[in-house]
Amino acid sequence: MSYYRQKQAIDKGKIMKAVLVDMEGVIRDSRNAFHHAYERSLSTVGVKLNAYPAETWKLRGFAEFNSQRNFLKAIYAINKSGEDLTRVFWKKYPVKHVNDLVKKHGPNREVLDKVEQEYMRFIMTPVVLRRIPPVRAGKIGVKLLREDGYPVGVVTNAKAEYNARWMEQKKVHNHFHAVVTSDEGGLPKPAPDMVLKGCDKVGHQPKHVVYLGDSEADIMAAKAAGCIPVGIMSGSTERTRLKELGATHVFDSVTDFALYLRRGGKI
Repeated sequence: MSYYRQKQAIDKGKIMKAVLVDMEGVIRDSRNAFHHAYERSLSTVGVKLNAYPAETWKLRGFAEFNSQRNFLKAIYAINKSGEDLTRVFWKKYPVKHVNDLVKKHGPNREVLDKVEQEYMRFIMTPVVLRRIPPVRAGKIGVKLLREDGYPVGVVTNAKAEYNARWMEQKKVHNHFHAVVTSDEGGLPKPAPDMVLKGCDKVGHQPKHVVYLGDSEADIMAAKAAGCIPVGIMSGSTERTRLKELGATHVFDSVTDFALYLRRGGKI
């Protein structure tokens, strides 16, 4: 699309003028790789991970445990206590229960640093990066949005080096107009800092930017930033929960969202 046609497409008075997307579960299918990284990193401090990939993925869906360090503290405490992660989700207040476990069984700073270092070492190895596939419907959806004239940026709580290496290896680094990672300062999601920085990078006010995310932290951050929050299903957070938090719509993938717009759908 020419620059002139692209500018026409985004300047027709539409509310939506740009899109920001989360990476994990939306563009990058990292569930299994993350799980193996948790397993490997916990084993270095003598803790055995007793959970399935779908369960650790769901735990990451809670806003309180979406950042890497908070998640590692939580998964360490759960397994150190001998608690069954499945039963944690059955609790009336699972987040409070996990926080109580962290107080009783959480790692000290030295142990947490060691776990995090091993986690990053493992997830950054070339063989692991190769085994983290793009979400096909995410990749295609971004292509459709760009064809329709929308700048698309990434906002992720992931570390910059890991994110850059993966994007380069999968040849998706040129698919996005901007990338914001956790290394760029400000508080991680669910705080709005990174989302606001993403809006600046794609060149539009938050009220004109749709944010696509699959977790509580994504929807909360988008809403706090003043963006239009839209949920994407990845298995980390239930559809009803995303709507409760303020998602205007929830789609199964970025492709479904892009096709909805092409059919004249309103956000």
